[in-house]
Amino acid sequence: MDFPSRDDFVVVKINQILDYGVFVELLEYKNARGFIHISNVSSSWVKNIRNFVKMNQVRVAKVLNVDLEKRQIDLAFSGVNPMRERQVLNQFKQINREEKLIEILSRITKKSFDEVWSSVADPLSQIHGSLYEAFEKIALGYDFSSEVEKFWIEPVKQLVKENIVVSKKEISGKAKISCLSSGGLELIKSILKDFEETKNCIVSYAGGGSFNLSCSGLTYKEADKTLTSLVESAQKNSKKIGVVFEFIRDDKK
Repeated sequence: MDFPSRDDFVVVKINQILDYGVFVELLEYKNARGFIHISNVSSSWVKNIRNFVKMNQVRVAKVLNVDLEKRQIDLAFSGVNPMRERQVLNQFKQINREEKLIEILSRITKKSFDEVWSSVADPLSQIHGSLYEAFEKIALGYDFSSEVEKFWIEPVKQLVKENIVVSKKEISGKAKISCLSSGGLELIKSILKDFEETKNCIVSYAGGGSFNLSCSGLTYKEADKTLTSLVESAQKNSKKIGVVFEFIRDDKK
């Protein structure tokens, strides 16, 4: 059985509460149990331990000591600040989601979990930072065909289509475009062409020579980067062909 190391932060579930401390299950270490003495339940004075812990509560604890011979793990809640707890819990939840998705892909392909993980999860995680982030990008149309072997491409697409719902972030604004020279309409269309041909960007006519322009992405930063690049290019090209291009960005919601 694997054990954590001293000073690690681990996700635990409380399964026994005593007057002098609590026993917990270490959710990342199968069959491992740990103990938190009442003196380590909180940084403040604890009169009634049940005011600080609840049965089946999932929390983050810090490893104080590991005795491999006695198979004993001593833990503390008091050494975990709220920011670290959120960080560790979010990471734990993401890993759980990723493992469940790999289990589904294993059933789809009739391959072992370990083979799917090494063939899909490992390479995509290395390239994109996390497997889930890679799947979100694929859901938005990202071409990952050069990052895994050909066998996995269609099963991964099926997995993503059926299991990944992406909440896209959008950045938008309004462009006022005018041109007094002959053929002005065609010149304006040429300025908008890059917007219309860029994936996850939308152009719509707002009347009076104005156009609504919007770009979306996994994050506001990603959407903003795309929109900013297109606007700067449009402004530069407009000057070259005598088109007036004015853009006002909407407030981010």
